[in-house]
Amino acid sequence: MPGVADDQSEAVRADPALAWHYTNGPGLISILRSHTLWATSAAFLNDRHEVQLGGRLIAERAAARAAGQGRPELDERLRRISEDGLGPAASRFYILSASQLWDSLAMWRLYGGAQESYAIGLDTREPLSVLSGRSTGADDPGPVPGLFLQRQSWAPVRYTPERQAELADTVLDGMDAQLAELRTLGIDPGQVPDSAADREAAEPDPRDRFDTQLPAAVRDKMAALFEDMQQALLLINHPGFIDERETRYSLILQAHPGFAEAVRAEDAALNYRPTGYGIAPYLRLTGAAPGPAERTGSLTSTARALPVRAVAISPSPNGAVAADSVRRLLAASGYGEVPVLRSEIPFRG
Repeated sequence: MPGVADDQSEAVRADPALAWHYTNGPGLISILRSHTLWATSAAFLNDRHEVQLGGRLIAERAAARAAGQGRPELDERLRRISEDGLGPAASRFYILSASQLWDSLAMWRLYGGAQESYAIGLDTREPLSVLSGRSTGADDPGPVPGLFLQRQSWAPVRYTPERQAELADTVLDGMDAQLAELRTLGIDPGQVPDSAADREAAEPDPRDRFDTQLPAAVRDKMAALFEDMQQALLLINHPGFIDERETRYSLILQAHPGFAEAVRAEDAALNYRPTGYGIAPYLRLTGAAPGPAERTGSLTSTARALPVRAVAISPSPNGAVAADSVRRLLAASGYGEVPVLRSEIPFRG
C-alpha cells in the first residue's frame, strides 16, 4: 500500500510548476550546502549562436510586418536591436537553465555521462534573490541608487518555427499597441531610442532610455516591451535541442558607471568561472526573504534555503542505496522533507 512519501513523489512528478535543474554530484552538494544556484551571463551560453538565431527571427518578423506601414525610422531601430543578437543591455542578462522534464535521458547523458547525475525540482512560483559577496550589516540593505536589478519569470525555450514565430509576434503585437498609444498622445514614435545609444549610455533604469517628455506610464510600458524583446532573444533555440525541453529564469543586473556605489555593488554580486568561451560572469541566486514577490529588488547578503521541492536521480546501478544517500544529504543541508525520485529509465551499464 503506498505511503505518504509515495503520494508526495507522485505529486511532484506531475507538478507543472516545477523546473528541473540538472547537475552532477559535486554540483548537487554545492547547491544544497551553499543554498545557491548560478545564473550565467547570456554571452556565455553553451550555444552562443542561439541568441543570434532569436535576433534574426525577430528582425525578419519586424521587417515583414513593417512593409508598407510607413514607420522606417522605428523599424530600422528594431532591426538593429534584434540583429545585434543582444539588444540594449542584454549582455547584462543572466540565465539559470532547467528542464520541464524530471526524467530526461538526453539530460542525464549531458550532465552525468556514465556517472550518476541529479535533477533538482525548483518551485517556479517562488522568487529568487541575488546574493552579494559584500556584507552590509543588513540582510537586505535595500535598493542601491544607480543599480538596476530586474528578475524575469521562468519561461520555456521555443524550438519549433511555429512557437518561435508566435513568441516574436507576441512581442511585436505589444510594440504595435504602444505605437498606437503614442500616436493618440501626439507623440512621434521616432522618439524610441537607438539601441547603440542605449548601450553607450548604460542607464540604471530602463525608463531613462526614453524621452523624459513621455508620460511616466508610457515610458514604463515601452521599457517593459523592450525588456520582453530582450528576453525573447534568449528564449529561441535550434530545433535540434528540443529534447532538452529547457526553461529559463533570467535577470538583468546593470550599474550606472556614474554611480560609484552602484558599481561597487555590481562588482560584489558578480562571480567568474572559466568556460570554453572565456571567463564567464555569473550571479549566485538564493532563496528570497519572506514577503511579497517583486520583479525588481535589492541584493541580499544572506543565503536562504532554495525552493527545492524534489531531487531526482539518474538511472543508477545503486538503486535504493543511492537514494538513501541523497536523502541524508538533503536532511543535513536543511531540506529534510524533500522527496527523492529514482529515474524510471532502465539502467544500462
